[in-house]
Amino acid sequence: MQTNTMTEVQVLGFVKEEGIWYADLPQFLEQGLGVKANLMMVDGADTFLDLLSENTSNVTLKISPKPFKGQQTYMKKFRKGLNQQLLDLIGHALVDYGAYYNVLELSGKPYEHQLWLCPVAEFVFGSYPDEIYAAVV
Repeated sequence: MQTNTMTEVQVLGFVKEEGIWYADLPQFLEQGLGVKANLMMVDGADTFLDLLSENTSNVTLKISPKPFKGQQTYMKKFRKGLNQQLLDLIGHALVDYGAYYNVLELSGKPYEHQLWLCPVAEFVFGSYPDEIYAAVV
Protein backbone atom coordinates (compact mmCIF):
# COMPACT_ATOMS: atom_id res chain seq x y z
CA MET A 1 0.00 0.00 0.00
CA GLN A 2 1.35 3.41 -0.93
CA THR A 3 1.39 5.64 2.12
CA ASN A 4 1.72 9.24 3.07
CA THR A 5 4.59 10.33 5.28
CA MET A 6 2.96 12.46 7.91
CA THR A 7 4.92 14.58 10.34
CA GLU A 8 2.62 17.58 10.57
CA VAL A 9 -1.00 18.16 11.34
CA GLN A 10 -3.31 17.28 8.47
CA VAL A 11 -7.05 17.64 7.94
CA LEU A 12 -9.31 14.68 7.24
CA GLY A 13 -13.06 14.67 6.65
CA PHE A 14 -15.56 11.98 7.58
CA VAL A 15 -19.05 11.52 6.13
CA LYS A 16 -21.93 9.43 7.45
CA GLU A 17 -24.00 7.76 4.71
CA GLU A 18 -26.98 5.53 5.49
CA GLY A 19 -25.81 5.15 9.09
CA ILE A 20 -22.19 4.28 8.25
CA TRP A 21 -19.20 6.59 8.69
CA TYR A 22 -16.54 6.75 5.96
CA ALA A 23 -13.19 8.52 5.81
CA ASP A 24 -13.30 11.02 2.94
CA LEU A 25 -10.20 9.88 1.06
CA PRO A 26 -10.87 10.03 -2.69
CA GLN A 27 -7.12 9.78 -3.38
CA PHE A 28 -7.08 6.33 -1.71
CA LEU A 29 -9.76 5.16 -4.15
CA GLU A 30 -8.26 6.98 -7.17
CA GLN A 31 -4.90 5.28 -6.57
CA GLY A 32 -6.66 1.89 -6.70
CA LEU A 33 -5.66 1.03 -3.14
CA GLY A 34 -9.09 -0.24 -2.16
CA VAL A 35 -12.83 0.24 -2.37
CA LYS A 36 -15.24 2.45 -0.46
CA ALA A 37 -15.84 -0.36 2.08
CA ASN A 38 -12.15 0.00 3.07
CA LEU A 39 -12.95 3.53 4.27
CA MET A 40 -15.64 2.46 6.76
CA MET A 41 -15.20 3.72 10.31
CA VAL A 42 -16.46 0.94 12.59
CA ASP A 43 -15.88 -0.82 15.92
CA GLY A 44 -15.90 2.25 18.16
CA ALA A 45 -14.57 4.72 15.58
CA ASP A 46 -18.16 5.23 14.39
CA THR A 47 -19.54 6.05 17.83
CA PHE A 48 -16.60 8.37 18.52
CA LEU A 49 -17.33 10.21 15.26
CA ASP A 50 -20.98 10.49 16.33
CA LEU A 51 -19.77 12.19 19.51
CA LEU A 52 -17.30 14.51 17.76
CA SER A 53 -19.82 15.44 15.06
CA GLU A 54 -22.56 16.06 17.64
CA ASN A 55 -24.64 13.38 15.88
CA THR A 56 -24.54 15.01 12.47
CA SER A 57 -23.40 13.38 9.22
CA ASN A 58 -20.12 15.27 8.67
CA VAL A 59 -17.08 16.09 10.73
CA THR A 60 -13.64 17.33 9.82
CA LEU A 61 -10.68 16.64 12.08
CA LYS A 62 -7.16 17.91 12.37
CA ILE A 63 -5.06 14.84 13.14
CA SER A 64 -1.44 14.27 14.03
CA PRO A 65 0.80 11.62 15.60
CA LYS A 66 2.24 14.44 17.74
CA PRO A 67 0.61 16.94 20.11
CA PHE A 68 -0.45 20.24 18.57
CA LYS A 69 -1.94 23.51 19.74
CA GLY A 70 -5.71 23.25 20.02
CA GLN A 71 -5.91 19.46 20.17
CA GLN A 72 -9.13 18.21 21.76
CA THR A 73 -8.55 14.50 22.01
CA TYR A 74 -5.72 12.07 22.50
CA MET A 75 -5.60 8.33 21.91
CA LYS A 76 -2.96 5.66 22.41
CA LYS A 77 -2.53 2.39 20.51
CA PHE A 78 -2.77 -0.63 22.78
CA ARG A 79 -2.86 -3.63 20.44
CA LYS A 80 -3.13 -4.83 16.88
CA GLY A 81 -6.04 -7.03 15.93
CA LEU A 82 -9.57 -6.97 14.55
CA ASN A 83 -13.08 -8.25 15.19
CA GLN A 84 -13.65 -10.28 12.02
CA GLN A 85 -17.22 -11.21 12.94
CA LEU A 86 -18.18 -7.54 13.30
CA LEU A 87 -16.40 -6.55 10.08
CA ASP A 88 -18.20 -9.30 8.17
CA LEU A 89 -21.55 -8.29 9.66
CA ILE A 90 -21.11 -4.62 8.71
CA GLY A 91 -19.67 -5.34 5.26
CA HIS A 92 -16.20 -3.83 5.77
CA ALA A 93 -13.72 -4.72 3.04
CA LEU A 94 -11.55 -7.73 3.75
CA VAL A 95 -8.50 -6.84 5.87
CA ASP A 96 -5.96 -8.95 7.75
CA TYR A 97 -5.29 -6.61 10.64
CA GLY A 98 -5.99 -3.29 12.29
CA ALA A 99 -5.11 -1.49 15.50
CA TYR A 100 -7.08 -0.66 18.62
CA TYR A 101 -6.71 2.66 20.38
CA ASN A 102 -7.84 3.91 23.77
CA VAL A 103 -9.14 7.46 23.73
CA LEU A 104 -7.71 8.86 26.96
CA GLU A 105 -8.64 12.53 26.81
CA LEU A 106 -11.45 14.63 25.38
CA SER A 107 -11.60 18.43 25.69
CA GLY A 108 -8.93 18.46 28.39
CA LYS A 109 -10.63 15.87 30.60
CA PRO A 110 -9.94 12.17 31.14
CA TYR A 111 -12.07 10.06 28.83
CA GLU A 112 -12.46 6.34 28.18
CA HIS A 113 -13.36 4.96 24.78
CA GLN A 114 -11.93 2.17 22.63
CA LEU A 115 -11.87 2.31 18.85
CA TRP A 116 -10.43 0.35 15.95
CA LEU A 117 -8.63 1.73 12.91
CA CYS A 118 -8.24 -0.33 9.74
CA PRO A 119 -5.12 -0.43 7.52
CA VAL A 120 -6.23 2.78 5.79
CA ALA A 121 -4.66 4.45 8.84
CA GLU A 122 -1.31 3.41 7.36
CA PHE A 123 -2.18 5.32 4.19
CA VAL A 124 -3.01 8.40 6.25
CA PHE A 125 -0.12 8.27 8.74
CA GLY A 126 2.49 6.13 6.98
CA SER A 127 2.17 3.56 9.79
CA TYR A 128 0.04 2.99 12.86
CA PRO A 129 1.27 5.73 15.18
CA ASP A 130 1.57 4.95 18.88
CA GLU A 131 -0.45 8.10 19.62
CA ILE A 132 -2.98 10.16 17.68
CA TYR A 133 -4.02 13.70 18.55
CA ALA A 134 -7.09 15.30 17.03
CA ALA A 135 -9.37 18.32 17.06
CA VAL A 136 -12.65 19.11 15.33
CA VAL A 137 -12.17 21.81 12.71
